[in-house]
This record gives sequence, C-alpha cells and structure tokens, in this order.
Amino acid sequence: MKRRWTVAVTGVLAVTVALTATACGGGDENATAKEATGFVALGDSYAAGLGAGNYGDRKDCKQSKDGGYPQLWLKLRTAAKFGVVTDATCAGAKINDVRFKQLGKLDDSTGWVTLTVGGNDAGWSGTLQQCLLGSDETCKASVDKAVAAAESTLPGALDELYQMIREQAPNAKVFVLGYPHLVAEPGAGVTCEALNDTRRKSLNEGADSLVELIQGRVAAQPGFTFVDVRKSFAGHEACTKEPWIHSLRDDLSESFHPTAEGHKAYADALFAVTG
Repeated sequence: MKRRWTVAVTGVLAVTVALTATACGGGDENATAKEATGFVALGDSYAAGLGAGNYGDRKDCKQSKDGGYPQLWLKLRTAAKFGVVTDATCAGAKINDVRFKQLGKLDDSTGWVTLTVGGNDAGWSGTLQQCLLGSDETCKASVDKAVAAAESTLPGALDELYQMIREQAPNAKVFVLGYPHLVAEPGAGVTCEALNDTRRKSLNEGADSLVELIQGRVAAQPGFTFVDVRKSFAGHEACTKEPWIHSLRDDLSESFHPTAEGHKAYADALFAVTG
C-alpha cells in the first residue's frame, strides 16, 4: 500500500513540474521563439534605399547605409531590442535573387523580416522607358504586357518565396511592403517630361495591379503582414509639386525611386503596423 502511494505522489509531482515549465515558457519551442530577435531586410532597390544616397561600399547594390526604410524603421523602434541586424537588400533584385542570394541570412534566430520585391520581375523599368520615350499607345501596351506577365508568373513565384522564408525563419514576423504610384494622378500635379494624363493613368493602373497581386499572395501566408504604401505617397508622387519619388535624375538608376522623404514615408508606414 505504501509503495502505491509513493508512485502516485511521484506521478503527480512529475505532471506538476511539466505544467509549470510549460506555463513559464520553459519548453524548447518557447525558448527558441523568445531568442528570435534578429532582423533581416530582404528585397530590391526600394528596400535597399536607392534614391536616398550614401550608398557606402556596396555601390553595386545601391544600398543606402542610413536612408533606406529598414534602417529608418530600426531607428523608430527605440523600445525594441534587436539582435543581429542584416541588410541583404540589393538594387535590381528579382524574386529568384532574393531566394538564392539573400535567404541564406535567415535562421531560427530571425525574429523580424522585411521584404519588397516583384517590380523587377514585372519589367517595370522597361515599361517606364516606353512611357517616357514612346507614344501613349506603346506606353499602355507595355503596361498591359507587364501586368499580364506578372499575373502569369508572380503568384507561384511569390508563394514559393514566402514559404521558403517561413521555413528558414520559422519564428519571424514577416512584413511585405508594396510599391507606391510612381506618378501623379491624371488631372493633378505638374507638367513632367512626356508623362501626360493618359500615360499616368496607365502607369498607376499597372501599379495597382501589381500591388494588389502581391497583397493577395501575402494574405494567404500565416504570420505575414502586407504594408500598403500607396496612401502614404498620395500627393507626393513624381510629377507633383513636392515629390517623394524622383523623376529623371543624372544618376539614371535613381529615377522613379523614392527620395529621402519617400523612404521615410515607407518607414513610417511600417512603423504604423509594427508599433
């Protein structure tokens, strides 16, 4: 009888210890999640800070050392304690560049990930050239071609990229930031190169298609949040009196990328979501 009582008490103590460890976050899974404080920035020129200047040593990637939205967002989050911070962004990056050249920076200690990518896959640089140098008709045709290409290839490519991010950074909160309208709405703004109302309408409708496609793919991913920056830039696109998007620049790579104020608008939009 005494032996049975001893076994019973031992069993109760074991269960109590297990429950206490779980409640206090003593399990391995919770401990790992608690240590996930690293931050990794991924993406293309809009993530790298192209247009903000101060590109440092990585001039091939046009990665702004202090003007891109990842750096500006870090400064805003003064109450947060981050571990290792890694900026893997690079101007010109496409989805596969992020997959094969940037995702290696992620691991289970990564707690935060930001990403902007997809514009280069849609061929927006070529579209802009057509809208600047061609006719209204060739501008619209180029936009339509870019939209069709995005709709046929981006959904699967983005899904695969997002799944890979989740696999390599299982404890991370992932924030995917979209793109703004590049030019003022038709009937608004100021005269701006060849970008008349017809061409502005085509470009902004194309941008909406791309942004909404990305937004839809993000919505299907648990733990991912989409940050729409279009309203943040409203009234400050290229071809406005106070633009936060460069028009044509001597450094052509900066053309139609955010100014320093534009990258700050990106950071503010991200901070509004993350707190």
